[in-house]
Amino acid sequence: MIRKRTDFSRRALKSSWLTSTGLFLAILLAACGSSTSSASAISATSTSTSTAAPVSITFAKAVNTEPFATIDVAQQLGYLKAAGLDVKIETVAGSSVANAALQSGSVQFVFASSTALLLAAAKKIPLLAVAGINKGESIQLVVSNAWIKAHNLSISQPLAARIKGLEGTTDATLSTSDKSIMADFEAQAGVPVSAIHEVSISSVSAQLAAIQHNLAQEFLASPPNSSIAVAGGFGSVLANSKELPYLSDETDGILITTPSYAKSHPAVVKALVGALQKALTQMSQKTPAAISALQTLYPKLSAAVIQSSLDSIAFTPTMQQTQVGWNDALKFAQKTGQVKPGEQINVTEGSLWTNQYTG
Repeated sequence: MIRKRTDFSRRALKSSWLTSTGLFLAILLAACGSSTSSASAISATSTSTSTAAPVSITFAKAVNTEPFATIDVAQQLGYLKAAGLDVKIETVAGSSVANAALQSGSVQFVFASSTALLLAAAKKIPLLAVAGINKGESIQLVVSNAWIKAHNLSISQPLAARIKGLEGTTDATLSTSDKSIMADFEAQAGVPVSAIHEVSISSVSAQLAAIQHNLAQEFLASPPNSSIAVAGGFGSVLANSKELPYLSDETDGILITTPSYAKSHPAVVKALVGALQKALTQMSQKTPAAISALQTLYPKLSAAVIQSSLDSIAFTPTMQQTQVGWNDALKFAQKTGQVKPGEQINVTEGSLWTNQYTG
């Protein structure tokens, strides 16, 4: 995607001595700790052939999924470096941990779900979605092969029959999104919440281990983690979140920061979004470069498996969010009980989300 030039890049059209002066001022301001230092560094990096110190940021992924791997693809394909960013990428134990890290200032950006942001809003935690990654849920319910065989379950059966067949199982949950999806599966099947036990798990590898050792019988995961489970013989996909209402256009994965950081560092936000847009374009087109980058992250998966898992994700390369998408996200969170009755959450543009950095 071609981004609009910022004021910083337009300044590069001036004479060469002015460009050199701008670079000197960027370095000087960075040394002095000015609030405009990151913007100046981004400007100098994007408008001069000289080497300037990149802006350092820390980025957290709530879980390790292919949509959230966009930041890794942007890193490997050089888009972050070209944008003047030095990004440290971390994977944390779920969206609650990621959002807490944002609040503490230990990270500056997070990939998490729309549900996680709505829960933060319900608690009056000031966070802002500055871009979208994908729409609709791409989460799959993986159930142990032993349980499927013992209870004669099949993905060809009606959804209600499949979920009822899970009564008495333990669900290994990793994130807020997992709990939301499972709650809606139960509601659709008329299965009481108490019929399926939940246990919190700290990582995808722990989920796989729980299934392998029969400590849990199912878990929810997005590609490629669901593909890893199936390829490893841990279980089979018994249901897809797309079988649930409100999930075709729902805003799903989002890029989150704090309103104060976005206001103080608009050039950094725009530079990051621009780099991610390039990576999303590669991933949505399933280019060899994108698949190769993802194979570095998931070395046990073949190129064919990665391409297949990418097919199940509705990426939004423009990273623009929609009012319809956020309306559906709120409906889903309310339907599954994540947003409680009486909790008033404003999801109009400019409240929890904005498109001002995606142009």
